[in-house]
Amino acid sequence: MPLHAMHTMKDLLVTQLNELHAAEKHCSTLLTSLADHASDRALAELLRSHGSETQEHVARLDSVFRELGLKPHAARAETACMKGLARDCLELAKAPRTEPHVRDAAIIAGVQHIEHDEIAGYGCARTWAQLLGFQGAAGKLQLTLDEERRADVDLSRIAQQVNRKAMSAATAV
Repeated sequence: MPLHAMHTMKDLLVTQLNELHAAEKHCSTLLTSLADHASDRALAELLRSHGSETQEHVARLDSVFRELGLKPHAARAETACMKGLARDCLELAKAPRTEPHVRDAAIIAGVQHIEHDEIAGYGCARTWAQLLGFQGAAGKLQLTLDEERRADVDLSRIAQQVNRKAMSAATAV
């Protein structure tokens, strides 16, 4: 969040929406890149699917901004926690000489960090929109929140199998 003064809850909501918008735009390409590095077919498919879904999240956020009579503004890079998480996740995915199942486990962990940050952000934004009387916006934010939670559950499901494979590969060395 930026360091400038926020005088109202609407200011806080708009700041959060801008952070989410910047994060979603960044994650759209990140997820496709991570899918290219994943060796597990189900993981790669989930990452590509969620990457497409992320583009829908950006469009939905644009709609929320229109409802508020505003346009999204780029969040400052140094305040966008998501960009740091994304960079770390991609570095793990590209690490040389990493066993493929261990790489997949690292990708899942990194993406889940990002998902959890988005879940927190959307949960706060949805609540603030409700309190401010922006019911349409709150409904759209809830829809995205549900999709982010579903992606997290799907990642956890895939992680169970991937982590077992990674452990087996480690004991085989």
